[in-house]
Amino acid sequence: MLSEMFRKHIKPTKFLMYSTMKTEVFHIPHLFTLIVKQLGYVALSFSICIVTCFNIMAEDDPATVLIRQADSRSKLLRYMKVEAEMSITVNETTNGANCLMQMAGRDSLAMEISGPFGISVARLFSNSQFFLFHDILQGRAIQGKPTRETLSDVTFLPLSFDDYASLFRAEPPGNISMFSHVKSFSDSVKLLFKRTIDPTATEYLLCNKLDGTIKEYQRKNKEGIVELSMVYDQYSTINGISMPTIVSLNSPLRGVSVTITAQNISVNEPIPPIMRFPLPNSITPLRMD
Repeated sequence: MLSEMFRKHIKPTKFLMYSTMKTEVFHIPHLFTLIVKQLGYVALSFSICIVTCFNIMAEDDPATVLIRQADSRSKLLRYMKVEAEMSITVNETTNGANCLMQMAGRDSLAMEISGPFGISVARLFSNSQFFLFHDILQGRAIQGKPTRETLSDVTFLPLSFDDYASLFRAEPPGNISMFSHVKSFSDSVKLLFKRTIDPTATEYLLCNKLDGTIKEYQRKNKEGIVELSMVYDQYSTINGISMPTIVSLNSPLRGVSVTITAQNISVNEPIPPIMRFPLPNSITPLRMD
């Protein structure tokens, strides 16, 4: 009787809509299926929103660009060879020299310093466990563990092998995730990061916020005095990797500053089979540990 009344007083199309709604609403299994389907769509949409939000947050995190650049360099920069001119100042006395540096990843490095007319004056080989320094002018050689203390007595720069292997690749030494963002400069594209290694030293890192390349690295002692400062300038893309062509080192406590101006940089060319140099038979290296 109810159906007949609806047919009399409601237009056929409206009656059909009502009958459909009635069937959908009161058919519980079918209704449950519809709800489950809708919940699936809601869950999918919610997941997409969450992922999108995390991506936006990651892009906004200043440390992201620094870590991305460091990871990329660590994976892509396998071998580098740099031929450069050097200006070396020790206790206000400046001399010029030429430098040939070769690095196989972070595993080993070889460096040769030459003076006027290409005459070799010093050579250095090091890996993570051993270093050998040949002072050609003095006719002596020193070997030992490449810690910051031992190498600084030989090269006058407060750098360990790990420091050399990182900083000369324009990468931060140590665990980069321990650097925390300190400041963004509104008038430039620079970001400042800070890391406290232990109570005796604090490191600062200034990088380009567009690509994460390092502009300056600085290490201070517990008194806040600069132990080491390295400035990277005039980056050039070589084999797809950004490399600084000018690197300036300054160690005020030791009265030493060095400016390295690259004349030629090779990236990921064939690695020499042997990077360690032989010593003359007449020289017995001194051991420094």
